[in-house]
Amino acid sequence: MKFGLKTFLATATAAVALSGTAQAADTELTFSHWAGPKHAMATKVYPWLNETLSACSGGSLTVKLENGLAPPPAQYDTVRDSVADLGWIVHGYTKGKFLTTKMIEMPGLSGNAESMSVAFQMTHEKFFAAAKEAKGVEVLAHFVHGPGMVNTAEKITSYKQLEGKKIRVGGGVANAVGTALGVAGVNMPAPSVYEAIASGVADGVFFPLETLHSFKIDELTKYSFANPDGMYTTSFALILSADTYDSLSDEHKACIDGARGVEMSRQIGKFWDEADAVGLEQSAKGGSVVIEASAEERAYFKEKTAGIEAAVLAEVESRGVDAAAALEYMKSLLQ
Repeated sequence: MKFGLKTFLATATAAVALSGTAQAADTELTFSHWAGPKHAMATKVYPWLNETLSACSGGSLTVKLENGLAPPPAQYDTVRDSVADLGWIVHGYTKGKFLTTKMIEMPGLSGNAESMSVAFQMTHEKFFAAAKEAKGVEVLAHFVHGPGMVNTAEKITSYKQLEGKKIRVGGGVANAVGTALGVAGVNMPAPSVYEAIASGVADGVFFPLETLHSFKIDELTKYSFANPDGMYTTSFALILSADTYDSLSDEHKACIDGARGVEMSRQIGKFWDEADAVGLEQSAKGGSVVIEASAEERAYFKEKTAGIEAAVLAEVESRGVDAAAALEYMKSLLQ
């Protein structure tokens, strides 16, 4: 709460003064957002979170959106250091810190954002939480975006056409997928992708449908190559500064605790699925097309990426987690 948390004492009424009952302090939490005004985290998640906490607290706990407090890779530090109270992070942008989160990103796991976010959070609570990878923050929810695809200006009908192409891959397991497919991987935060493609630094991008609208990628890429078996996804977390949480009243802590966890992950996942539907609808108006990989291409992809699972399991195991049991549990939730 060094900079982000804005609190003030409400003016006591005469009745409260006479009764000796203290009013709770009104508390406004700053929410650090970095993905632009059209993004679902700004248009859907933030308003929902504000309404949820406000309703729980009788209006004394609210949330304020703050844009541009820090670049995407610095969001974890921004919240941990209480420059902002709340924020959402991409695990793959914090290299080496988060390993257990890679499990949900693996190829071969299929589902929409809601189902995978729920499975992710439940697996975290059962297996990953003990690794304590996130320090100095309270993790309120884990979630993912919808099915990842390859988006290009040039028409792609085969993974073989990607060999040697400059593709933004985004971090985490997506990097390993890109390497397996032979792309020349380009790493950068999501907000930088438009300029990278426009300037020729990248020929395309690994992104879900929602980004075609929220990041205006459909202005540059007219073809999306999708794999129903699951190509990859990206893992995120909604986090709260531990200092902020510790400074809250018991009433406000109860509101936070009542909202966090599996149901928060489910709701955020729903919002991302809705954003995918908007991305598909809006990009189609501009002539964008989604091409589904053939059975032959799906088999080729599975063969090329076959080694990724073992590598990820080894990384998860290094954190003291029974990785095989965690994966079995996660897959059971996605069936």
